[in-house]
Formats: sequence, C-alpha cells, structure tokens
Amino acid sequence: MDIQKSFFTAVLVTATLTPDSSAATNGFYAPYFRGVAGTEVAGWERFSSGYNVANQPDMSGSNMGSRATLTQLDPVGAVLGSGNIYVGVGGAGNFKLNYSSLQPIAQISFQIRTLGTEIDYSGLRLNYVSLDKPVSLSGTPTTLAISPSQGFPGNNISLAYTWNVSDPGVKDFNLTFKATGEHLSLDAMTLDVMPTTVPEPGTWALAGLGLAAWALVTRRR
Repeated sequence: MDIQKSFFTAVLVTATLTPDSSAATNGFYAPYFRGVAGTEVAGWERFSSGYNVANQPDMSGSNMGSRATLTQLDPVGAVLGSGNIYVGVGGAGNFKLNYSSLQPIAQISFQIRTLGTEIDYSGLRLNYVSLDKPVSLSGTPTTLAISPSQGFPGNNISLAYTWNVSDPGVKDFNLTFKATGEHLSLDAMTLDVMPTTVPEPGTWALAGLGLAAWALVTRRR
C-alpha cells in the first residue's frame, strides 16, 4: 500500500509541473520535470560580471550552485545598472555556459531572454564528450515572447531550447553562443537538467494507469 501511494504521489506531482507556469516578466516556463527529485535548475536574472569572470546562478530556487556558470569572453562586454550583460560597439559577445552534473543526463532545457540585437541562432551549440568522443549539437529555438526593441536593432525576445541526450554517460556540457552583431543585452537565462534516473512523462502516466487498474481489481476482490 505504501508503494502504491508513493507512485500516485509522484504521478500527481509530475502532472502539476506543466509548461503553462510562465514567469510574467520574460515568458519563461517550468519544464514538466522541474521540481521532481533528482532534477536540477539554475537561473540568472542579474549578472555580476560582463567579461571573463564566471556568473553563478542568482534566481531563487536554483540548486546547481557553482556547477553552473555563465562567462562572457568578449572584452567589450560590461554589466549595466539593470544587471544585464551588454555587448557594445565593436563586439558580438562570446558566451559560454558551463555545467557539471552529478549523474548522467537525459534532457536539457535552456531558456534565454535578450534585448536588442539577437543571438546567432544557428551558432548556438550544445557541446559534450561521450565515450571519449566530442559531440557538438545545434538546437531549434521556440519563441516564448517577442516585442520590438526600442532604439536598437532586433527584438526583445525570449527563446527556449530543448535537447534529449541519447549519448551514454554525459555528465558535463557547455552551451556556447554569440550575437549577430553589436548591441546585444543579455537579460535572463534558465537551465533545467533531468538525469537518466527520472522517468519520462509517458512512463509516469503508464505507471499511474497500471496502479489505478490494480487498485480497482484489488478493491473488487
């Protein structure tokens, strides 16, 4: 009976973690697995360094600590009074998000909001090593929110990227990206990581249906 209750509780918790819970300021959402035991999340809202010094997560609820850091490597980068990283005249930015996991990774969700000049979408890469071989993957962004930028080229835009990691034993990775030109302002980011030990939504649903049927049969007996 205790096992049955624990499975139903897990299914219920997972069902409440839907992508509909958006942050009003940037359009970001909570991936379905956020909050499930074993998953990790990090968020950046106010950056402390615009050049060559790692920024650790500062959003409430982040649980990766120093294992997730964002560094901007273009010398023209600087932090504005708003806490944004601004890449000014003559630069395009050179951003690197490093992450080190405690266990193998199954899924990665990355969300980013920029103001003004937009990032080079085709140049954003997920990089890791699997079985001693380097892997570099592109991603297809989903637009979460967009509005015209005031006074600069481009848009104020929020994007989401998701990767399902099928290569075995991946624990560490980095994300690299640049802007398409000068005048990019990095406003916010979130990173969610699901390890291989957390079941996919379909697994939870099947488990819930199976337990419900088992409970019904047991009750009739």
